[in-house]
Amino acid sequence: MEHTDSNHIEAELVGYKVFDLLRTDNTIKSHSVFEHAIYMHDGEDGFIKIIKDKEFVSPTSIVISGMDNISFKSMEMQDGTQMEFLKDKITSKEGDFSLHFGNALTWQLPEFPQESEIISVEEINLNLRIFKDIIYTSPSREGLVPLLENVDKLGPMEVFVKDQKPSMSEKARPYIDALMWGIMSGDIETIKNSAGSILGLGPGLTPSCDDFIAGLILTLNTVSISLCKDEPKAVEFFEKMSEDLASLAKEKTTIYSESFIRESAIGEGSKAALDVIFSIITKSPEEVASISKKLISVGATSGADIAIGIYYGIRFLTSRIELRDLNEFE
Repeated sequence: MEHTDSNHIEAELVGYKVFDLLRTDNTIKSHSVFEHAIYMHDGEDGFIKIIKDKEFVSPTSIVISGMDNISFKSMEMQDGTQMEFLKDKITSKEGDFSLHFGNALTWQLPEFPQESEIISVEEINLNLRIFKDIIYTSPSREGLVPLLENVDKLGPMEVFVKDQKPSMSEKARPYIDALMWGIMSGDIETIKNSAGSILGLGPGLTPSCDDFIAGLILTLNTVSISLCKDEPKAVEFFEKMSEDLASLAKEKTTIYSESFIRESAIGEGSKAALDVIFSIITKSPEEVASISKKLISVGATSGADIAIGIYYGIRFLTSRIELRDLNEFE
């Protein structure tokens, strides 16, 4: 089948929620067409995303094959194109575009690690150090990578005393610090105020700080199930906090980020992000390094910014365990 000339493309992987969303309203409309993705309204508040990279498949995305080097913008697909879902394909009402599902596999969220698979806090922290080194390999410094670098390179007083370049990461730093203190202290108003100040901040279709928040809450809503299994109130707090941030995103940022954050708030995310999260708490440093590189390669800054959110989330949870063991955390 000629993908470039016929505009008839084949799905390779389909997120497990896609067909339910299509059946809810079998007349859908393309919202935005980009080089590497097509966003379609799912009939409700979110999107079904047509993408090329199967490492970034998610519950609401469709991965297509045969277009690695071809832009979606070159196809007969415009913003606002009306489409229909019939049996095993999506077609435009004009008939000049179709997406076939006949040979596609369904992608399911990975299972949570078993208790026997969880490694020690010391091993998790070693994996986090490896993970941080991989984050530093991101070629872009337009996102939040300098946030981690300056903490490592500068002493604590120098960060405040030294004249800072007017970078996005330095603008975000005090609000991210306040956000993390709010999570530590269980102060939902501090969390919302801090997050509200940075939602929409940064480059990208999903701005850097939105990617950070999505990575953070995705981590808290997955890893806490394993690391906080004896603290149901903590797990409930992370869920409530995430719901509040998802609601806040509606007022503060792009429609693309809003959808992304809403998925993260219920513990759903891309394969690349979840693979990293679960590898850090179950696998060897070598495996973490290999798996992390796939996430870092996503987008200009998105992969690295999501990764920083994951780093903060897991380090926060291991710090809670360390403080609890020292009888310093109530």
